Parts: sequence; C-alpha cells; structure tokens
Amino acid sequence: MLVLVGLVLCLAPADSLKAFPPKFQVGKLNGDVVVKCSTAEQHVTWTQNGEPEPMAELVAEGRALTIVGLDLPAAGNYSCWAGGVLLDSIYVVVSGTREEGMNVSCQAESYRGSFRCSWAGPRSAVFRARLTLSDGSLGEWVPASRRRGRFNASFVDPFFCPFAEELRPLRLQLEGLSDTSYINFSSQFFIRDIVRPDPPQELSVQRLGEHLHLAWAPPASWPLPRSYFALLYRLQYELPNGTQADKYVEGEEETWLWDSVQQVRISCRDPYTSPAWSPWSPWHGTGAAQQRRLRGL
Repeated sequence: MLVLVGLVLCLAPADSLKAFPPKFQVGKLNGDVVVKCSTAEQHVTWTQNGEPEPMAELVAEGRALTIVGLDLPAAGNYSCWAGGVLLDSIYVVVSGTREEGMNVSCQAESYRGSFRCSWAGPRSAVFRARLTLSDGSLGEWVPASRRRGRFNASFVDPFFCPFAEELRPLRLQLEGLSDTSYINFSSQFFIRDIVRPDPPQELSVQRLGEHLHLAWAPPASWPLPRSYFALLYRLQYELPNGTQADKYVEGEEETWLWDSVQQVRISCRDPYTSPAWSPWSPWHGTGAAQQRRLRGL
C-alpha cells in the first residue's frame, strides 16, 4: 500500500462538480486573480456559476477578467459569453495552506504493466490522475470513478517490459476538486513493489493411501513462462483438532500432506520481491471426515 502526502487547499462552496473541469485556476485568498477568455472576440460578458451578477468584485477589460480580493464566495465557475454564445469557462478555486495525509493504494496483478489505484476523498469531489511512464513520457489524464466510497483509476504502461529490470520508477500525479478542497500530490514507485497476484486456481486433492496429493495452477493473470516467473505458494490446512498449519512450496505446483488434513486453501506471491500475498483460494475439503466414518463402520 502506498501512503502519499499531498497538499490540500481550501475552496469555496460552489456548484457541485460532476466531472473534472477542462480548465481551472487556483488563486490566493484575498489576492487578485486574472482569468482570460480564449476567444477572438474583443467584448465579452461574464457569469459566475451561471449567474449574471457574480458575488465578487470584478474588473473586466477586453477578454480578461480580474477578480479583486478573491474570497470563498467568489470561487466557482466563470464563463465568458458573446451575446448568447458560450465562449469559454474557467473554474476558480481559493488556495490555502493546510496539509493533510492521503491514503492511496495501488495494486498490480502481475508484471504486465497494468495496475489500478484507489483512495478516499470527499463525496462531492472529482479526481483525475496521470502517469509519467517508464520511458519518461507523460501519459494522458485519466478520470477517476467512485465506487463504495472510494475513487478508482486504472493505468497501463505500454512501454513496460516484464523481462527487463525496472530502472526508472513510475510517477503518479493526482488532482482533485470539490466544493471544499483542491488536492494535488504525486509519488514514485516501481511495479514490482505493488504486485499482488490473484489466487492460484484449479486446486485439487487426491487421496493416495495415507497421503493426500495436492496440485494447482498459477493464477490465469500471471505471466509466462513459469520457469522465469516463479511463485512461492503458501498452503494452509486444518487438522482434526481444529488447529491450522502452513506449508510453503516454491516453484512447484504439487505437494503431499497427511490424509488426516480436513481442508486446505492456497495463496501465492513473487518469491524474489516483497509484495503482498495473494488473496486465499476458497477452502477445499479433503473428505477426511467421511473416511473416518467409513472406517468406523
């Protein structure tokens, strides 16, 4: 999990944003802010949040508008018009100096160059994010979606090579706007540090005499060949008295256990780095209890 600290700036209550505005401008509290209308028209009129009489002291000169002494009520969406034609819009926010911690979690299922990040934020906020890719180029802004109280964004580095050593970290930049805050932060990380595989699949149990033969397959999302992208497996099994024990297997996809084991599940991780273990597979019964009942007949 990546813990990032960003700069959070206070803004005025304004109309709730539904998407990240194409243009925005951050000004200091009680400072003058000049916004410009991108048009060839020389004479324009302005509105704030759709109102022709803004709650601010304004000085208009040609295509420029000066907001005098920017305060909280003066923040919001400024639009310039020629007659009834909308020409341009700029979202103006008020800056502050309060710093606040942000908890951002990024996770990759494998070494394919794709991953996703999630973070908590104000309900009224909109976010966007982008990457500086492994070749040094700057990616496009990606809009974040909101689900179950968290914001999410997915990324792909098309230049990432799973067979090469990562020499340059990726840089994640995130911006957020709401009616109460402006958020801007960045962090650097390697994909190898955020890999968390999917659970192993196709776990099977076969009883052979007094032993159980277990076999499984790597996650479908894990890259090939297996000889290069080895996995460390962790088997957790339950004994008749209810206690649990672990067995670790590296680079192999089978092992043996005593036939008294009641049930077993499995997870995995990359053995050569220190990422998190995968989620557990579902518990798989071994039929040991049924075998004991049959022996007692």
